[in-house]
Amino acid sequence: NKLYKAFCPGPITFILKKKKKSKISKIAAAGNKTIAVRIPKHRVIRNLLNILKFPVAAPSANISSKLSPTSAKDVFDEFGNKIKFILDGGQCKIGLESTIIDLTNKPTILRPGSITIEKIKRILKKKIKIKKSTGKINAPGQLKLHYSPGIPVKMNKKNAKKYQALIGFGKNFKVGKNCFNLSKKGNLQEAANNLYKTMRKIKKRNFKSIAVVKIPNTKIGYAINDRLRKASSK
Repeated sequence: NKLYKAFCPGPITFILKKKKKSKISKIAAAGNKTIAVRIPKHRVIRNLLNILKFPVAAPSANISSKLSPTSAKDVFDEFGNKIKFILDGGQCKIGLESTIIDLTNKPTILRPGSITIEKIKRILKKKIKIKKSTGKINAPGQLKLHYSPGIPVKMNKKNAKKYQALIGFGKNFKVGKNCFNLSKKGNLQEAANNLYKTMRKIKKRNFKSIAVVKIPNTKIGYAINDRLRKASSK
C-alpha cells in the first residue's frame, strides 16, 4: 500500500499472489500463482482503460529477448503488418521498462528500473533484496539473453574496433562517426532514455557489434547496466 501511494500511477510493477478463486485468466497469468500488476501513468493508455472498464493483459510490444520499443515506429519496424493497430502515445519518457518488485514474500527487486532501490527503501524503511540468479523465470526481463539489439554487445570498453560502434557517456567522451553519446551532460536519466534508441540506430547502420564505455552503476545507472548485461549475454 505504501509503494502504491508513493509511485502509482507510474513505472513500477507489483508481483502479487493470485487468489484461489480469482477471475483472472490462467493464460493472462502464464499459468503462475502470481500476477504482475501495473497502473500506467501515460494519458493515452489511461484514457483507453477508462473506456474499456476492465483490466488489460498487455505483454511487451517486442519479440522475445529483443529490444523493447520506445516509440510506435519501433513497434511497426519490428512487427510490420503482423499487427492491425498501434496505439501511438509518442516517444517514451523514461526509455526503460518498469521496475518489477515481488511482494509475495520479502520485497525483492526482480527487474531494476527508474524507481530505484534507494527510492523503495526510503518508502518501506526496510532492506530490499535484488534477485540476481537466472533460475526460475517469474517476471519479464529474466532471460539470460534479453534486450538484445541483434548484434553482440561488449561492456566496460574504452575504445571500439573499426567494425564496432562505441556507446559513450559524459562530456569527456570523444566524437567520431562510430561514436554515440547517451548523454553529453553526464545525466543518467537522459542516458536511460537514449539507450534503446541508440542501440536501434547502431543496428540500422550495419555495425557488426557494440562496445559500451563504463556507465556509473548508481541510481537509474543500475538499471542501464542491468539491460546491458542482459544484452551482452551469450
